[in-house]
Amino acid sequence: MTGSGRDGGYALTEVLVASVIAAAVVSSAMAGMAGALRGTRGAEDMQETLAAGANISARLRAGDRAERIAADYPQWRIELSAVDRPVDPRTGAVLTRARIEHIAPLVSLELIYLEDGFIIQDDE
Repeated sequence: MTGSGRDGGYALTEVLVASVIAAAVVSSAMAGMAGALRGTRGAEDMQETLAAGANISARLRAGDRAERIAADYPQWRIELSAVDRPVDPRTGAVLTRARIEHIAPLVSLELIYLEDGFIIQDDE
């Protein structure tokens, strides 16, 4: 009977070790899933930020005023500067450089677009 008592002791140790290993595996899996979820959320945030930047640049190219756009997107900074004024002296069209920056996460976009000017009427 002494032999069976020793087997019972080993079985209990084996169960405890197996439980510790199982707990470590479950803990590691949960930590990995949490990290993946954080990464997914970060990717979604960046995707939303880039979509907002694309929308701002589209509105600028469409002729919407920078002040109005800035009011709609308070976390963005919009800086405009002249590239070449006027591009076409007859129509007054100009090239404008826009630098668009998001505060956090830091995203910076730069674009050059053509703004329509006024058309000069000839008195002929």
